[in-house]
Amino acid sequence: MSLLGSAPDGFSTLGWRRFLMAAGVAWLAPALLGALMLAVQWLLGTQGYGDGWLMLWALSVLMLLSPALSWFGLVLAAPAVAVLMDRGWFGWVPALALGIAAGGVTGWLMGNPLAVTFGAAIMAVLRAAMARLCPEAFRAEGA
Repeated sequence: MSLLGSAPDGFSTLGWRRFLMAAGVAWLAPALLGALMLAVQWLLGTQGYGDGWLMLWALSVLMLLSPALSWFGLVLAAPAVAVLMDRGWFGWVPALALGIAAGGVTGWLMGNPLAVTFGAAIMAVLRAAMARLCPEAFRAEGA
């Protein structure tokens, strides 16, 4: 595992099918987690517990609705992911930087800077899902 690099020509090793599977996971995982968080909050009856719980509820709703806008960041970042993987430069740091950039563009278009954080998080989930589906695409040279 490398913070900066991945295997050279990693995208051809990964393939489109596994890339699309990982993108689907990165796209839908926040919604599933948000739905789970809302269900637990509903079961515990946290509606009247105060501001901290209200902030957790707002985060849960935001995560539940995130697929409505996160698809744009994933589509925006997909060509850059392919290029970085082919060059062997899709470690954790470049993935987070790409997520910040894609989230920044999305946030600028939406008028909400919160998309930067979600862009970085979703790109980290995408990187983790791709590494889980195809570990040989992320083995750095000499490792």
